[in-house]
Amino acid sequence: MTSANTVSKRLQEQANRQGSLPFSVFMEHALYDPSGGFYTRADAPYADYFTSVSVHPTLFGQLLAAHLDDVWQILGRPAPFRIVELGAADGRLARQIRNAADSFSWGGSLQYVGVERAPASSTTDALDACFASIAEVPVGNATSIISNEFFDALPVRLARRTADGWVEERVAREGEEWGFVDRPAPDEIKSYAMQYASATPVGGRIEVRQSVESIYRHAASLASGVVMTSIDYGDISAAVHSKRLAAGTLLAYRRHRASDDVLANPGHADLTAHVNFTQLIDAGRSQGFGCYRTGQQADFLAALGAGDHLVRFQERPDATLATYRAEREAVFQLVSPTDLGRFQVLTQGKGVDLSPIRGLDALTD
Repeated sequence: MTSANTVSKRLQEQANRQGSLPFSVFMEHALYDPSGGFYTRADAPYADYFTSVSVHPTLFGQLLAAHLDDVWQILGRPAPFRIVELGAADGRLARQIRNAADSFSWGGSLQYVGVERAPASSTTDALDACFASIAEVPVGNATSIISNEFFDALPVRLARRTADGWVEERVAREGEEWGFVDRPAPDEIKSYAMQYASATPVGGRIEVRQSVESIYRHAASLASGVVMTSIDYGDISAAVHSKRLAAGTLLAYRRHRASDDVLANPGHADLTAHVNFTQLIDAGRSQGFGCYRTGQQADFLAALGAGDHLVRFQERPDATLATYRAEREAVFQLVSPTDLGRFQVLTQGKGVDLSPIRGLDALTD
């Protein structure tokens, strides 16, 4: 039995017991099924998409290490310096940051903790500790939490606005295929829609993440001083749930191609939706993250030295025109406003002053 059939079989068994399923349940199985989920299957998911971590073997981690140096200063130069990465994937970002850490005063005291539901051996090899959930990370000293494309992969529920209010789009088996069926929207979806999706027109669809508050609750409990930096694609709620995006933002990615057929072949495509950064800010505020800074990845990485990297590379004796062009292309992908540079960066602080943070706009309550 193929992994795709395994996922569909598990979903069918659950639907037989419960009836129609929230899309979050479908997405949970499609991404994290222990034997056939997209993130748990044997072949690397980077065959289906690329991220800031994968466009260059070291650069993104080098630049984030400069940001983490700002964070270390903000947290009072703790030793050990604990970094908790949400969604550690295959450990690639952890290795990049570790390799860059020797250039900073905290390099010798770095304690790198990963949170990853489906860790590979390469993941655990790069970490000092790995946990399946942030709820399992023990309380410790001042902590930096980082994530890159973590929130976009959290399962979402789907809702659509009608002339009479909101309905939830749930998943049911229709013959040999999966399809959507409408059901009355529960109170939690109505509450989210009232708070964040007032501009969504009749017929418009929204995605609702319900685990965000829990993540922030556990993040806040890790230490008295916490700085949390999240990098993802999305925007504030007024943009994510706007008339322009009235069709919703949920997409399936396979072999670097996007499709809106999100129910096809579960387990063999990445399922993602735009992140509502207003929700992250609100969830953080409710847990004591009283200050935050935000901006685009392009400005963030430029302030951390993305342009200086090219200058230094040109000065290397082994640099050639071909290798310089490759470095320039990697930098361009990271900072271009039409590429990864359009990603949003959000740094939130609990019990700290974020004024030394570079590359992000200062915003406070």
